[in-house]
Amino acid sequence: MFTQKNLILTRSNPCGQGGYQFLYKIGHYGVSLGSKPQEEIQQIHWEADVIRYTSETPLTYEVCHTTELASKTLKFLNDSTLNEFLEKAFEYFKELGSLEKMLPEE
Repeated sequence: MFTQKNLILTRSNPCGQGGYQFLYKIGHYGVSLGSKPQEEIQQIHWEADVIRYTSETPLTYEVCHTTELASKTLKFLNDSTLNEFLEKAFEYFKELGSLEKMLPEE
């Protein structure tokens, strides 16, 4: 089971091929977890992308592969390693948000 901390949305995967999507958010950043149906149970995995939210209403975001946290889509085969990644991501996003507040506004 995934952590519920910072979870803002659970829905059917918008890719249209079935599966689920979980969206987590801290400040302007978050993680999108997606799964697609698999023929064999041992093939089930979760794909994680770091995202940057661009709007609250409607909720929109873009994939952000320019962070130190992840430069590509990550694949997780079990819940424990995924939860470990999420905890590290939450701390990273908090720190990133603090640093962004120090920057002068444009």
